[in-house]
Amino acid sequence: MSQPDNSYTNSPGEICWLEIPVTEPSRAIAFYRAVFGWQLVHADGQPTPGYMDGVEGVYLFSKGKLSGAFLKLANTSDVASVADVNSPAKSAVLPYLMVGDVDVALGEVEKNGGRVHVPKILIAGGSMGQCARFVDTEGNLVAIWAPPASA
Repeated sequence: MSQPDNSYTNSPGEICWLEIPVTEPSRAIAFYRAVFGWQLVHADGQPTPGYMDGVEGVYLFSKGKLSGAFLKLANTSDVASVADVNSPAKSAVLPYLMVGDVDVALGEVEKNGGRVHVPKILIAGGSMGQCARFVDTEGNLVAIWAPPASA
């Protein structure tokens, strides 16, 4: 398993930590490992104790400069899930994860139990890249972005 990068290479204003609420940690871990290559920090796969009320366990992960945790919530109704594109959840912070190819990433999302929420969009005709949104196995809304083909 990967070790946390303690060099703190993020710059002020960059995302430095990401918490993802989950109800089934093993399902979420498998999903994000398959789709994005995220690895747990602890080789034994065991969580650290929850550090907030309502959190049963914290599963630390990392990939490159990104570090974060899957938070196993005690009450499954505490995960704000997304129904569908016609009935979205209330606005919230939406992380965008960089991918090499939006179509390939969406294929991995669906293959691993997630679902497409907003299909691929060419931003400014593709000159600013492309993006899409998906719902992960836990009901979280996540976005992906790929740079323009010439970048």
